[in-house]
Amino acid sequence: MKNLIFCLSIVTLLLCLYSCNEDETITPNDSPEAVLLAADDNSPLAGEDRTCSMEQHMTSLMSDPAYRKAHQEKLTRLASYATERSVNCANPAVLPMAIHFQGISNPDEACLRELAISQIAVLNADFQGNNNDISKWDNTASSSFPGISNGDACIEFCLPTQGHPAGFNLSDGEPAVTINQTSGDNASQWDGYINIFVRANLGALGYSPLGGNGNGDGVSIDANAFGTGAGCGSIAPGAPYNLGRTLTHELGHYLLLDHIWGGNGGCNDDDQVNDTPVSNEPYYGCPNLGASSCSSTDMHMNYMDYTNDACMYMFSAGQAARVEGYVNTSLQNVVAKGNAICGGTNPPAPTCTDGIQNGNETGIDCGGPDCTPCAVASTCTDGIQNGNETGIDCGGPDCAPCSEPLTCEPPSNVTSTVTGSTSALISWDAVNGAVRYVVRYKESGQNPWKNRGSFTTERALQNLQSGTKYRYKVRTICEDGRSKWSDTKTFITDSNTGTECTDNELNFDLTLDYYGGETSWEIYDESGSVVYSGGNYPDNQEGINIQEDWCLEDGCYTFAIYDEYGDGICCDYGEGSYSIADGNGNILFESDGYFSYVEYVDFCLGYDSFNNVQNRKSSKARNTVKKAKPNSLKN
Repeated sequence: MKNLIFCLSIVTLLLCLYSCNEDETITPNDSPEAVLLAADDNSPLAGEDRTCSMEQHMTSLMSDPAYRKAHQEKLTRLASYATERSVNCANPAVLPMAIHFQGISNPDEACLRELAISQIAVLNADFQGNNNDISKWDNTASSSFPGISNGDACIEFCLPTQGHPAGFNLSDGEPAVTINQTSGDNASQWDGYINIFVRANLGALGYSPLGGNGNGDGVSIDANAFGTGAGCGSIAPGAPYNLGRTLTHELGHYLLLDHIWGGNGGCNDDDQVNDTPVSNEPYYGCPNLGASSCSSTDMHMNYMDYTNDACMYMFSAGQAARVEGYVNTSLQNVVAKGNAICGGTNPPAPTCTDGIQNGNETGIDCGGPDCTPCAVASTCTDGIQNGNETGIDCGGPDCAPCSEPLTCEPPSNVTSTVTGSTSALISWDAVNGAVRYVVRYKESGQNPWKNRGSFTTERALQNLQSGTKYRYKVRTICEDGRSKWSDTKTFITDSNTGTECTDNELNFDLTLDYYGGETSWEIYDESGSVVYSGGNYPDNQEGINIQEDWCLEDGCYTFAIYDEYGDGICCDYGEGSYSIADGNGNILFESDGYFSYVEYVDFCLGYDSFNNVQNRKSSKARNTVKKAKPNSLKN
């Protein structure tokens, strides 16, 4: 039987290493690099707990009877809104934003504009569930919250480059960014926008109304918590709040999301979202997964808690539904502005109070005085795509700024392979421009859906119920958006719950080093298909033993174990190792875990033997002194 010769190109390897960097798990407070961070960071935020002044701001606003009455009306509208969410998000509600930098000395205007653009990208990724570190939820945290899925709100934030209000020296083609032209937390000239006011010495990382109006109001954020990277002069995001998540948190308030523990804290308070477990009080830093209060596991990785930027990475599906409901019932003025100046195509909710007949006003009288001028012909020459342009090309010069069709295609040839009584493998064809995929699945007839991410064209589903019918579909995530879901398909897991292996039974034994989040492995067959895989694992699990049973047919295989940082699984951060044994416990191959990025084991099975074994590893020099791991890899 011929040896398996299985080679990965250097390009493929580098792509794998880049992708795998996103699959880390929760970093404990006392991790070595967290200690180094606290010691080395000179930011004024280093070592400080997150603070948010939303409650104090709302107390002030609610002292006005008119504001209090309007706020209650918002809640009433939301309570009567149909919360059934569309399974597709072909036309997200586009919300225009304006960034106002205040009190900046010697501003670098170009740098500040780029900083604003990068912050908007963070917001879109976080609210749409496309953030790279959502893999922490997909691969690890979700197992602690059975029946709960992460949220992907059907909204999109836009930094407009046209239609700016007069008096701010902004020309078409320039983003909606002002520098030293506003003050305070309201700019009435920017009605219809969600305004972001960035200034120093705010007294907290940020604050926002709990439910904004789009009437010139917005979110205030401290200069040391806006954006990512090195910042621009005095606007410098400081660790551990330097990943742009402070604005994600505060914008959640603006879209009517309360803190995860509710308004006042305590087990009798709640955030009015059904799928966020009741929590007693906020969490800070980077708590360990499984921390609990109020007789339930706490969702401290939620954006609406107080943890560090690197340790908050998800909204729940219920929070996403609440955001969508609030946008559709109370921020239609912002949606209409987004349609006009951002090329949005999301039609407003059935109402004529916006003065535009959108074609969805079933049962609404559009002839009254409040609706003039409702009758808009099926044309795009008004510069607004109203949703009633059947057969009209909205891409021509007369139609600007109508948006182009989505270019991100859903996956094709989506199939499932049942791999056991509790597992299945979902696979699909690659899509040009894809940066990631999301598999959604659930038991047939049950809710809610569960999401699992993948950087390849397949995803293994584990911990399923035996003999059970499942529904599944896949969507593509591209740099500029996401596709519709593929057609929903089904599979039924095996009803045989026995574990007897009638082929070659092998036992895999892995001992982790400190950084289990860097470790993953796969087994390929002769065609290059993955038959078993595992990882990434939690950090701070040095010495923990992972055991897997494999049942393999006769043939040749390659086992590959990866380390994302390139220092193997030993020896500077723990004595990791692994071995492969037969069903009787006889060691067939073992490794001391000493390699750099990857180690391969080529082997063949047949005639009850483990033969033609070859070991290939990426080498590294022994006795080298390793530097502290970069924050970009470990946060």
